Amino acid sequence: MSDPFLSVARERLDPAEPIPAHLMCARSRGAWHRAVESHPDTAARRADWRRGLMAVVWQLATRTGRNMVTAPKKGATWAVIAAEAGVSRSTLADRLAWLIERGLLVRVTPGTTPRFRPGTLRGALDDGRGNEAATYVLTVPAALAESLAEDDQGGGEFLTPASDPAEDDWRDVPWPAETLPVELTRTPKPHVVDVGEKTFPDVRARETPAHTAPVAAWPAAATPGTKTEMLAACKRLRAEDPILRKLSARHLRSLLRVLFRLGATIDDVRHVLHHQPGSRAWPLEAAPRFVPGWVRWRAQAWLTLDSSSSGQDVRLASPLPSQVREAYRKRIRSEQTARTTELAEARTHRGDAAAGAALARQHLMAALSRAPKNAA
Repeated sequence: MSDPFLSVARERLDPAEPIPAHLMCARSRGAWHRAVESHPDTAARRADWRRGLMAVVWQLATRTGRNMVTAPKKGATWAVIAAEAGVSRSTLADRLAWLIERGLLVRVTPGTTPRFRPGTLRGALDDGRGNEAATYVLTVPAALAESLAEDDQGGGEFLTPASDPAEDDWRDVPWPAETLPVELTRTPKPHVVDVGEKTFPDVRARETPAHTAPVAAWPAAATPGTKTEMLAACKRLRAEDPILRKLSARHLRSLLRVLFRLGATIDDVRHVLHHQPGSRAWPLEAAPRFVPGWVRWRAQAWLTLDSSSSGQDVRLASPLPSQVREAYRKRIRSEQTARTTELAEARTHRGDAAAGAALARQHLMAALSRAPKNAA
């Protein structure tokens, strides 16, 4: 006589699906819920730990299809499950790892994003798959099923709240369903089970993939010379500054073109937008209402007309930080060169008292000429 609890619904999955031999697909969501609740390792845990586990189990059980596989379009994603169960992502990862280690859950497909998926060059190529949520199949260890077979009197009922979320339309589920890569979400790493098909029709978590293109890596200490280089520098400024992100890269390039032509780098532009000439910080204020006018006004504070030329040439009112650093480096290099020359001359005239005295007098006169004269 076949036991109803041990009857495995193989028609729900591919018969050739390699589920481990000691596991079987749960006959119903209610049977799986009772198997988790009756597991021997559950009784040894604290009451608050069991409450968190059963909250996660309830969300998994009510967000599966008839094939006992979780459906992301029914809300079986980390973000939705953690929010509805009232647990953190770390707690959700811990409970999922516990279920997988006990054979009560098998991961079918891992959650991936285009940026971390192989073959996309870290998101530079769009493979058209978008973000994919992890899917799991509800399983029961054969040994546990045999021990519960005598006490099972459920008759195969499903776990159904007032309205069964697993049977509702997927458009009623909170959207979008976001997933993060395995390395960032602390997803447990058991072996991935291939169900036999290429993918389930409800695996995809988002129809439109998020923008994951790499940020333009123009060096922050280099001055852009051409229009293409200026555009790359503005793209990096937009990516790193939420205020400048409200402008397009081309619009920002038109506002900063004069600064770039005068030798400004990305670091100089950041300094100009937040400091007055002389390196005094601008007073703290709220976010600008009109970003183009804010950028133009703060950039013009560093510009002035060159009165020495006949035309209307624009020059800097104060040196940029990169120019100050470069002038300091040049001064240090010139001083080092002068000291090296003096040392070479001293070594050349070593042992010659007359030449040494003349060289000493020469250095003394040069030092006196540089010293400030006494007013008295």
